[in-house]
Amino acid sequence: NWNVKLPDLASRLKAATVVEIAEPDDLLLSGVIHKLFADRQVSVEPHVVAYLVSRIERSLLSAIRIVDKLDRAALEQKSRITRTLAAQVLADSEQPER
Repeated sequence: NWNVKLPDLASRLKAATVVEIAEPDDLLLSGVIHKLFADRQVSVEPHVVAYLVSRIERSLLSAIRIVDKLDRAALEQKSRITRTLAAQVLADSEQPER
């Protein structure tokens, strides 16, 4: 329900098709994570992506955030993105910020 005062706009909104976008499934989330790493020109093993998919929240925003955190951590540590690094970053992400 839109609280719209203009009758013309209200009728157009009522006539619009409503589409619900569901959370991404494993395949889509995996593809998104691969794409986000590829956009940064970072190579990540498929088992690392599978590890992330099974542990992050099912949202595109979560995928964007974890890729950013992993990329930063790898740059800071001057290392590749491994399952161990992914586990460390995920554990650090669960800690409350001070």
